Amino acid sequence: MKLNKLLLLYGLVIVLTSLGCKDKSPIFETGDAAGNEYSDYERKTQSLRTEIFSPEKELAGFQVPEGFVVELVASERDGVVNPIHMAFDDAGRLWTQTAKMYPLDPVANLQGKDLLNLINDSEARLKDPNFKRILDLYKGKTKGDDKILVLSGLYGKNKVNTHIWAEGLTIPQSIMPYKNGAYVAQGSELFFLEDTDKDGKADKRTPLFTGFGITDTHTMAHVLVRGPGDWIHFSHGALNKGEVSSLVSDAKVRIDFSKIARFSLDSKRIELVNSGLNNIWGYKLRGNGQWYGIEANDLGFSIVPMEIGTGFPGIGSERLRSYQPWMPELHKFRVGGTGISGVAFADDLEGTFPEEWKDVAFIANPITSSINAVRIVRNSDGTVTAEHLPDFLTSEDDWFRPVNMEFGPDGSLYIADWYNKIVSHNEVATTHPDRDKSHGRIWRISHKSQKPWPIPNFFEVKTTELVAYLKSPSIWAKRAAWHQISDRPNAETRQLAKDLISLASDSSQDEETRIMALWSLEGIKHYDHSLIKALLASRPDNLRREAVRSLQSFSLSADELASLLTKLSSDSNPMIRSEVLRTLEAVKIANTETIGLLVAACKEPLEGNAMGGSYERNFERFLARKALENYPKELSVFIRSPKAVQYDISNLIWASQALPKEEREQVFVDLWKKTNKKDLDEVTFVLVAGMLDNRNVLNIVLPILENENKAVANVSLTLKNLSTVQSKELTKALNRPIKYLLKSGDRPKQMLGLEAVGKLNIQGLRNEVLPLVDEASPPEMIRLVISALKNQPVENKETFIKLAGMETLDIEQRASSIQTVAIVDLKAANNILAIWVPKLDLEQKKKVINLMANSKEGSKLLKQLLGEELISANEFDLSSAEKVFQSNTADEKGIQLFELVKKRIKVEKSELESNLQRFMAIADRGEGNPKNGKTLFQTCLLCHGVGDQGFDFAPALDGSALRENEALLTAILEPDAAVESNYSVYRVTKNDGSNIEGYLVKKDERGTTIGFMGGSKQFVQALEIRFEGYLEGRSFMPKGLIDNYSDEQVSDLLAYIKTLK
Repeated sequence: MKLNKLLLLYGLVIVLTSLGCKDKSPIFETGDAAGNEYSDYERKTQSLRTEIFSPEKELAGFQVPEGFVVELVASERDGVVNPIHMAFDDAGRLWTQTAKMYPLDPVANLQGKDLLNLINDSEARLKDPNFKRILDLYKGKTKGDDKILVLSGLYGKNKVNTHIWAEGLTIPQSIMPYKNGAYVAQGSELFFLEDTDKDGKADKRTPLFTGFGITDTHTMAHVLVRGPGDWIHFSHGALNKGEVSSLVSDAKVRIDFSKIARFSLDSKRIELVNSGLNNIWGYKLRGNGQWYGIEANDLGFSIVPMEIGTGFPGIGSERLRSYQPWMPELHKFRVGGTGISGVAFADDLEGTFPEEWKDVAFIANPITSSINAVRIVRNSDGTVTAEHLPDFLTSEDDWFRPVNMEFGPDGSLYIADWYNKIVSHNEVATTHPDRDKSHGRIWRISHKSQKPWPIPNFFEVKTTELVAYLKSPSIWAKRAAWHQISDRPNAETRQLAKDLISLASDSSQDEETRIMALWSLEGIKHYDHSLIKALLASRPDNLRREAVRSLQSFSLSADELASLLTKLSSDSNPMIRSEVLRTLEAVKIANTETIGLLVAACKEPLEGNAMGGSYERNFERFLARKALENYPKELSVFIRSPKAVQYDISNLIWASQALPKEEREQVFVDLWKKTNKKDLDEVTFVLVAGMLDNRNVLNIVLPILENENKAVANVSLTLKNLSTVQSKELTKALNRPIKYLLKSGDRPKQMLGLEAVGKLNIQGLRNEVLPLVDEASPPEMIRLVISALKNQPVENKETFIKLAGMETLDIEQRASSIQTVAIVDLKAANNILAIWVPKLDLEQKKKVINLMANSKEGSKLLKQLLGEELISANEFDLSSAEKVFQSNTADEKGIQLFELVKKRIKVEKSELESNLQRFMAIADRGEGNPKNGKTLFQTCLLCHGVGDQGFDFAPALDGSALRENEALLTAILEPDAAVESNYSVYRVTKNDGSNIEGYLVKKDERGTTIGFMGGSKQFVQALEIRFEGYLEGRSFMPKGLIDNYSDEQVSDLLAYIKTLK
C-alpha cells in the first residue's frame, strides 16, 4: 500500500500548469487562526543548471532534421525579453512583447476564505489592495515595465531592427496587429492601441473589454487570432473567472475556466465558441478554414480539431450547454511534458517546407525543450488520423523554452523562446529569484530548398492589385491581401467584387485561394447568389463548408437560407452538416423550413462517442437544440403543425427541450402518448428525470420507472448520471425496483441495489439490507451495506457494533462502522476502539485516525484516545490533525494536537535534506531495473494516466523522464511542496459535520462530485453541503513513503520512471 501511494504521489510533481478553482469555503487556511503558516516548503525549479548560455551556445545545441537550418533572429541583445506571443503584420514585420513583470498573481500570499471571496466577489476584488494594485496596472492607471516590440529587416541580408512601439504596459499577453495599431489582451483588459500621428509609437489607447479574470497570470486571455466574418478569436485559461463586458456596447459574457471565445472587430459583440481542455496556448486557423488547438497537458489531446461548438473535458467540467458532448480522446500516443505552449502548420502551398511536412502540427514544448511533430487530418467522414512523428527540434540547453510559433512571410518557422531556468508558473514561488527577467530569443527554421520570394508591404499595395495576391503560394500573403480588402474603405474595395467572384468560381485554383476570395467577399459585404449556389455544390469539402458559414455574413431571408441549405443539411461530411446548424443559429431568423432542418438533426443518439459516427451524431443534436433555443415561438408552432408528423417522435422530444419549461413538459406528455416505447434510453431518461416534478410527466413514465423488469437498466442509469438526475421524485419511483434488486438473491443485482440505497439516501429498505450483513459476504458488498445503513445510525446501532467486531473486514470498514456507532453512542464507540486500537500497528493506526477525523464524533473519539494515551500526536498527519481541530476550534485538546503536529512537520522538514541526499545517491547510480519498476508502477494508474492507460484524477505522467532527480525526489519525500493547485485535496464538509476529501471532478448548482483513487466518484447534493474548497498546498497523498524502502526498490522505481518519455 505504501508503494501505491508513493507512485500516485509522484504524478503531482510534474504538473506544470496549475489548473484550479476555488469556491465557498470557511477556514481552509494552510495555517492557524493567528495566520501562522505551517507549510512553506520550497519547490524545485525545472533546470538545475545556473549558467546562462549565450545565443550562440544555445544554437549549437539544436538538432533538426536533415536539410533544415536554425538561425537566430533576435535576442536579449535586441531588447527581446521573456517573449510570449508573436504576430506578423501585413507589412511582414514581426510583433512581440516583453513580459518582465510575469508572473503577477494578486493572490500569491492569500489563502483560505479570503482567497475564495476575492476570486468569486468582484466588488471585494476592487477593495483588496493586491487586486487593486494589479488591476490599476492592467487598466493603465499605473505604468508597467513591459513593451510591445516591432521587428523589421527580417529577410534577406538585412539587419534586424527592434523598435519599441508601445511601453508602460503590464504583461501584454497577446497582440494582433490591425490597420494602424493592434488589439492587445492584457490581464483584465482588452484594448486597442494605435499610432495616430504615424511616428512609429502607440499614442492612443481605446478600452474595448474589461472583466477578465486575473487570479492566475499564466491562464489569462491570450492567443488572439483573426477569423473570417469580422471575428477575433481568443483562448482563456483554466483557473480564471470573470464576467467580461464590452465597453462600447451592452454585450456581456461569463468566461470561467478554459474556453475559446470571440469578439467582433468593432467589439460590440462577444460570445463563447468552445469549452474545455485546460490551457489552450496554441490555437490556429489553417489555410483551409479549419481551427486547431492544443491541450497544455496533452491527455490525448496534444493537437485537436476545434470547430466552433466543440467541447472537451477539462478543469471545472463546464460545457456550453449541459447537453454538449465532449470530443473523445483522440490520441493513444503522448508527445511528453505538461506545458505544451504553441502550434503551427506549414500551410504555404509551395516553396517552403517540403511536401512531407504537409498537415504536420509543430508543437512548442517548453517542458521538454523541444518542438514536437504530429501529423493530423480531420477526414471527410469525421474521423481523425494522427501520427506522432519524431521531434522536429531538440535542444541540449534545457533553458530553451519555446512558447509560441508562427510561420512567417518568408515561409520559415519562427519560434519565441522564453529562455529561462524556470518554465512553470507554479513550480516555484512567483517571487523566486531564479525567474529570469532579462533574456529571450527568437529563432527561425528554414529548409535549404527554400528560395527567397518578394515580401511586399501590403499597406502600400494598390487596391486594384490585391486580388492577384490571393493566388500567392504564401499563406501570409493571401491573408494580408484578405485583410486589406476587408479593412480598406468600401468605396475602394467594392470594385473588386467582380474579380473576387471570378477567382472564387475558378475551379482550377487551389481550395485555399478560393476560400480566401470568399472571405474577402464577406469582408466587403458583397453577396452573389449564383456564386454561393455554385460553391455549395462544389467538390472541395472545405470550400463547401466555408460557403455555408459565409451565409452568416449576409442578411438573407429564411426562405433563401432554406433553399440553399436543405441539401447540405444531409451532406456526407459531418463538418458541413454541423456548419449548416451553426449558420441556422447565427442568422437569427427562421421559418417552418429552417426549423424543420434543425428538427431533422435531432436524431436519436448512436451508442458510444467515437469520431466518425456517434460523436458527430451527438454533436449535431447539440448544435440543433442549441440553435432552436433562439426560436421558441417558431418551434412551438412547428411542433403543433401538420409538418411535425413527418419527423420521428424522438426528434420532436429532443427538439422540444429548447422550449420554455412548462411548454416542453406538456409537449413531452403529448408526444409520449403517441409513442409505444416501453423503456427509456439514456438520453431520454436524463430528460425525463429533469421533469419529474411535473405530476403529468411523472404519471406517464411511472410505469416504466417502477417496472421491476427494468430495474437494472433504470437504477444503473440513475447511478451513472447521479449528479444530473437525482431528485426526491426519482428516488421514490425507484424504491420498488431497488427493493426487488435487494431481494433477488443475485449478487450483482443486490450490490447494485445496495449502491443505490446508499447514494440515494433511501431509508425505507432497512429490512431488505440487513440480511446481507454476513461474514461470508465479499468485502465490496459489506462496504455497500455500510453505505446503505449509515444514514440510519440509531436504528442500525447494533448492526454497526457487529460490523465493528468482524475481524474479516478491513480496517477502513471497521473504522467506518465505529464512526457510525459514535453518532448515537460515543461511549460504546470508545469502548470498541479502546480494545481494538492497541492491537494495531503504526500504519493501521494512521488509517483509523485519518478516517475517524472525517466526522465531529470521530474527532471527539480521537481526542479521548489521546487523553487515554492509546494514540499519540505522532500518528496524526497534518490533514487529520487539522480536521480534529476544525471540529471544535475552541477545544484545548484539538488546539494542542494541531500545534504538536505542525511542530513535528517543521522538524521533518529539517531532516528532508539528509533523506534527499541518500536517495539522490541511489538515483545518480542509475542501476535500477526498469522491468521490475514497471510492475511496481502499475498501481499508479489508479489515479494517473500514461498514454491511454489509467485515470485522469491526477496529472498524466507522460514525459516524466524529463524531471531532474532532485526535483523528483523532493516531491516524493515532501508532496505538499510540489502539489499544484488543482490537484490539491478538495474537501466537502456536509451539514452533519462529516468530511469527504478527494479530487474535484465537477461542481455545479446541483452539487459536487468528488473522485477517488481507482476511478470511483461520489456526488454530494448542494443542499447537503455546509462548505467546501481546496486545501491549498495540501496533497492528499502522504509524504515520506520511501523512507523505509530498500535501495533496490527505489532504484527500480526511478529507473522505470526515467523511461516515460
